[in-house]
Amino acid sequence: MNPEKTIIVGIDWANQDHVFHLQVDGKKPVTGSFKQDPEDIQLLIEGWRKRFPDCAFAIAIETSKGPLINALVNYQDVVIYPINPAALANYRKAFAHGGGKNDPSDAKLLADFLQHYRQQLKPLRRDEPITRELAALTEDRRRLVDQRTAIGNELKAVLKRYFPAVLELEPAKIYADFLLRLVLKYPTLAAAQRAGKVRLRKVFYGLGKAEKIEARVEQLMAATPLTDDETTLRVESRRAVALCELLQTYNQQIDKYDKSIKELVVQHQDYEIFESLPAGSHATQARLIAALGDDRSRYESAESLQAASGIAPLTTQSGQQRFVSSRWACSKFMKQTFHEFAGLSIKGCKWARAYYAMQRSKGKSSQVATRALAYKWQRILFSCWQSRTPYNDEHYMNRLRATGSPLLSFIEE
Repeated sequence: MNPEKTIIVGIDWANQDHVFHLQVDGKKPVTGSFKQDPEDIQLLIEGWRKRFPDCAFAIAIETSKGPLINALVNYQDVVIYPINPAALANYRKAFAHGGGKNDPSDAKLLADFLQHYRQQLKPLRRDEPITRELAALTEDRRRLVDQRTAIGNELKAVLKRYFPAVLELEPAKIYADFLLRLVLKYPTLAAAQRAGKVRLRKVFYGLGKAEKIEARVEQLMAATPLTDDETTLRVESRRAVALCELLQTYNQQIDKYDKSIKELVVQHQDYEIFESLPAGSHATQARLIAALGDDRSRYESAESLQAASGIAPLTTQSGQQRFVSSRWACSKFMKQTFHEFAGLSIKGCKWARAYYAMQRSKGKSSQVATRALAYKWQRILFSCWQSRTPYNDEHYMNRLRATGSPLLSFIEE
């Protein structure tokens, strides 16, 4: 294969049928479609190889993952260039002012875009299997957590309608084990009070200090029912039990994900770097590893990481007007990862807590102050990641002292 002989291909992908536009210098383009089927994809690539022997195929496509990508990365003579959909949308406007769009024209636009800007685009480089698995585990875990939150909010609304005494026990989380166990065993206040103190203590056994358990038992026994309507109690309690069973399943599955992440993340080559950070669980460490990936050339600088993650604000300037706004064209999960890590670091790191306090003293909201801290953390993380060096908190504190940083006045020694 001669790498200098590269055929440009644009693929407009869909769920089942994909359209391609293959450009050859000085010749008529080759167009067509193929199905999302391993055999169909293999026949397509083999057909291209026969028609254009000793050539590489540079493919522009508006995605970086999915079934089609999983199939194409198996071919050594295929180089994939993921194209940002927003970039193609703007490129399309130059040729279709009315906003017209169809699959064949988009495939051609992708090929044209790659033809003109290939030197400025980065080909897809897949991370190592362990990194990709950690990325999938953490994203899937987060989806389960979000789903659990939604169901928990629904359970809270149901309990307010017929059994508010449970919420008055002030559980730290609506999906707390003691709450789920209580509602599943005694789905109404009347049922709980009929059970008596001895049985209620057994429900709470092992889920807190004895004094707290006794206080909760007494609170339930003294509570007044919100309603005595049998129909309301029957309907709402049935719904509450169903939601509690779902939440128990979510708790179990999230625990399994946590165990898998914990077992896997310690095996990663960069684990020592992220384990040295002053905050975060194994899940947080895994998310940071996945966010940065294995390719040290993926981000040219800390600034490019800050922009790609959406933590850096977007500045728009025209003439004498200048606007600063949040950056929306980014991976929301990646942005969330750095933002949440920064929030956790406030408790575990002196200078991070001081920096957050300094931002708040300037009138910044908690959200803005945490994002500013994430921006600062990204410079540190990028440096550690590039040099493969664990983070040293004392080293950073010495830097602050040596430079006479104003941050020192906010640090409690």
